[in-house]
Amino acid sequence: MQYQPHLHITAQAIVFRSLVNMYYEIEHSERDLEQYELLPVLVFAAFTVEAYVNSVGTRKINFWSHVDRLPWKKKIEVLHLVAGKQTDWGQDPLQLAVQLFDIRDRLAHGKQESIVGPKCDTYMEAESVLMVQHLKPEWFALLTKDWVVGTRQRTVALLSHLGALHGLRADDFQLHSSSDIFEV
Repeated sequence: MQYQPHLHITAQAIVFRSLVNMYYEIEHSERDLEQYELLPVLVFAAFTVEAYVNSVGTRKINFWSHVDRLPWKKKIEVLHLVAGKQTDWGQDPLQLAVQLFDIRDRLAHGKQESIVGPKCDTYMEAESVLMVQHLKPEWFALLTKDWVVGTRQRTVALLSHLGALHGLRADDFQLHSSSDIFEV
């Protein structure tokens, strides 16, 4: 007789664990972080939410294969609809999803933005404004260390909410794996 181990890994838990590590690095950084350093955490948070939405849908909704390719917002609406709940995009926890995906979509869909800087008296002054990167998209104003760190608990609340719609444990999104050993 032989034995064969099997490990069942959940994608959303791997993504969530990576996200927690990213938050840890930001929270414990002793230096001021650039907005460009904060941005990946928010993009990865959106990725984590979408991974968990798909995990819940796959496990709890028998027609999820027909929903899987829909935009993230439609998928969250389906999770709510099947659970008999309303979606309130203007309040947390769903408001965070809107904020995260707005940032992710701005980057993923690559549309050029034009930013007009202040009028400068000299060419050197105008060049300085460009070189020091004073010109940034309006939505960059949201990207502060405090706001990004604050999204950690909000993300956990969002993930818990999505699982609770379908009777899953509050920490289901972070359950990493299960294992078995089978006789072969």
